Amino acid sequence: MDYKYIEQLIDSYFEGTTSLEEEHILREFFAQENVPEHLLEWQSLFRSEKELANAHLDERFDERLLSLTGEAHVRALPIPLRTRLRPLLRVAAFIAFAVVIGTAVEQSVSPQGEAPANQMAVQDELDADETTALDIRSAELQNDSVSIN
Repeated sequence: MDYKYIEQLIDSYFEGTTSLEEEHILREFFAQENVPEHLLEWQSLFRSEKELANAHLDERFDERLLSLTGEAHVRALPIPLRTRLRPLLRVAAFIAFAVVIGTAVEQSVSPQGEAPANQMAVQDELDADETTALDIRSAELQNDSVSIN
């Protein structure tokens, strides 16, 4: 049999001018068991390419590589959502606690549960005569304090 086409493909392969289809032909040719003796030297090259194309790293590859370098292999553990949200829940609980304490303190400080807004409403209800009387008394107090000094 004449294998000139295969020999031409091998030459063009080493020149780097083969197409993907021609390289596939070479791989398929050298994958068979009946390869002529003068082409046996190239069989290992094209078979190893095919084997390398199908090669995959096993699961323990990283561990073996790191054991050669002396470094410890650390695997990440999955963290549940509840654990991730725990700091946020603590902050929310602190804020709720602060609001409850603040409200309790505010109610204990204000007289008999009256809010400062109620005091303003009472002052607005004074009629004009009472307001004038209050202004006169405050003016007299200011004059007395100025004359004493």
